[in-house]
Amino acid sequence: MKTETTFIKTAGLIALLSGPVALVSITLIFVAFNWDFDIAFNPMKAIAFEPDPSTALRWGWILDIFGYYLPLAPALLVLHRWLSAQAPLQSQLFSLCGIGFIFIGATGAAMLAGATEPLYDAYRVGSEADKAVAAQTFANLNNEVMSGIWNLFSMTLAAIWWLGMGRLMRPAHKGLALFTQLLGLAALTDVLGYIFQSELVSGIGLNFYLFAAPLWAIWLGFYLWRNSLKITH
Repeated sequence: MKTETTFIKTAGLIALLSGPVALVSITLIFVAFNWDFDIAFNPMKAIAFEPDPSTALRWGWILDIFGYYLPLAPALLVLHRWLSAQAPLQSQLFSLCGIGFIFIGATGAAMLAGATEPLYDAYRVGSEADKAVAAQTFANLNNEVMSGIWNLFSMTLAAIWWLGMGRLMRPAHKGLALFTQLLGLAALTDVLGYIFQSELVSGIGLNFYLFAAPLWAIWLGFYLWRNSLKITH
């Protein structure tokens, strides 16, 4: 019992600390381009940006892994164990989607972290032909990760996880449950906007997620840390 309580407290603390890390990561990525969103979301413009933003981008993507994704894994296990008492199969399904979101999302961030600086270096010192190849490779990588891995695949899994777990959490904490479902709705909005090629709709969902997900992690982490004994029982 004491070991479980300690794990729940630790999971809560890790989730709580991940929130500020996530906010720093997204701030670094936008600061790298002087808060010019048109450049930040246009790979062809981004790779030609001066001064070289690749170091800030690399650290932004590294912190993305340890802000938006991996630290949520212990909290996910706690949520699954806690909520499976009332709906075991549903909790298992939603948790599997959450695991997919965490590890697929982290994989995308790791790909960007590993490839960004080498591609910027190739663009900066290469011939015109080399620049064209580096720019196209950078654009392809960004489209594969941001559009395919993140906006379509991982956000679909996130929507199922948050919408489902939010519903199961209602008896225990209506406020946190509602915020969890709002986050799931934002993820679903991003996915639908991407599928139907509406940048406006996708942007609404994505921007809400980017700034609300860290706040959700802080709230969830604080709740788990404060209520560890109750959850254990």
